[in-house]
Amino acid sequence: MEGPLNIDRSPQGQPLIFQAGSSEPGKNLAAKAADAIFTNATSREEAEAFYKDVKQRAFGQGRNADELLIFPGLRPIIGKTKADAEAKYEAIADLVSTTDTLNYLGRYFDHFDFSQFSLDAPFPDIGDVGKNSFRSTTDSIKQKAKQENLTLREVARLVTTPKGPFLGTAQEIADELIDWYEAEAADGFILAPPVLGEGLDDFIEGVVPLLREAGVFRDEYEGETLRDQLGLPVKENRHSKAVHR
Repeated sequence: MEGPLNIDRSPQGQPLIFQAGSSEPGKNLAAKAADAIFTNATSREEAEAFYKDVKQRAFGQGRNADELLIFPGLRPIIGKTKADAEAKYEAIADLVSTTDTLNYLGRYFDHFDFSQFSLDAPFPDIGDVGKNSFRSTTDSIKQKAKQENLTLREVARLVTTPKGPFLGTAQEIADELIDWYEAEAADGFILAPPVLGEGLDDFIEGVVPLLREAGVFRDEYEGETLRDQLGLPVKENRHSKAVHR
């Protein structure tokens, strides 16, 4: 069956399209068709480079680059002090067994079996394993392991429980978020709290008020749809456009 459906459009015009993945094909797909892209970045500098790259690709597709929003994943670990936040990270990481960390790591590499290697030897050379799955992620994992001379145990632990740049006091986290936003490293963030139950409360009660004080977080919602909240326009109905030509 071809052609338009005989029903009205939703209030959003069409559902938002989120793309996840930072490979070359993934970025090209986002630039062409996505409303937003979910990504991961281990530093502001890395996020800035990704942001600039994807926005330029969207512009190259004839799009308004401001209508492709970039949202890095955010897993903040918030403590009363930096040392307290570090202790929380260790507690979270210790919840996962070594077997589970190896299985989780293997998921990115086409479910590769890492248990055949010594845990405390350097991360093994496994060639191109993983190139057809989470390619950008596996490339990043192998690069980090090589640059920092990490063992398999260390890599599996870091991949399973990432230790990103958002670890510290509420003020430190807020300052880092504002820095990323103002440096055009992100249009916003997708929040994924750590598994310890108070993680979300720590963010809402500690970080959000500081972001509001700085004028970078809303006090109320502007509309009723997700498209409204993200400030994205309703896309023109291509079928109506064809009829009115």
